[in-house]
Amino acid sequence: MKSGVLVFLVMIGLAGGGAISAQDAASAPETLIRAEEAGSLAGERQLEFFQAIAMDDQMTVQRMIAEGIDPNADLTPPVPKDFVAGFPDPRVRYFLSSERGFTPLMLATVLGNEILVRSLLAAGANPNLKTSRHKTFALWLAGKYGHLEIMRILMGIGPNDAIRDLYLWVDIEKQKARLFDGDEIILETPVSTGRKSHPTPSGWFIVTDKYESWVSTLYRAKMPYYLRLSCADFGLHAGAIPGYPASHGCVRLPATAARKLFSLVPPGTLVGIE
Repeated sequence: MKSGVLVFLVMIGLAGGGAISAQDAASAPETLIRAEEAGSLAGERQLEFFQAIAMDDQMTVQRMIAEGIDPNADLTPPVPKDFVAGFPDPRVRYFLSSERGFTPLMLATVLGNEILVRSLLAAGANPNLKTSRHKTFALWLAGKYGHLEIMRILMGIGPNDAIRDLYLWVDIEKQKARLFDGDEIILETPVSTGRKSHPTPSGWFIVTDKYESWVSTLYRAKMPYYLRLSCADFGLHAGAIPGYPASHGCVRLPATAARKLFSLVPPGTLVGIE
């Protein structure tokens, strides 16, 4: 018997207040082999689950969910190199090969697969789980890849929720913003977007966080009534409005308008910037 196994058994016996019998000691290697085989089989099944998600094999995903696969389990390292190499995105290759905690839901999110995201959530996938080192989570990944509908799914916003009628439009050229409820403008305000050296990103975003009082982690500046966009490092907040782009990338609003916008806009609201 290997000395490490013997030491382990002795420790178990002492902890239990008894002695290890010769029969128990003799059967220990076989028990450990069975445990290793079970762990290997579980790892293979989890790899099959990830492969099915990567290939958009919805039938296999649903079958494995029905069989009781853990929708929150990551891949046991080492992950096969040929599987990792099949992803053109270096960020995905990194998470699969070098950081624990990358879940099936995260993979479906990165791939923009709304159907599988819904299926995994219905099966008990936890959207708040984070990777071990960088603390990455599914909603951040959805924002990073611009998957707006998946962001809303992860935030629990249904297809018929009233929030879908609400959206904010920011016009960089005119330095104005308008909040719409359907076709009705319910708020209009001047803004100050990012200066040339720090331009405000353009595109479509989702309000993911609201902070009545916030201090920039980059510039240590106060940012009252802060609405973070798509889990990124910019958003909308109260600030000086000089009549031209002057911010470090955020969209500034007059204090009164920022306060009102903060009260009207819930997380999940769509924001367009152009």
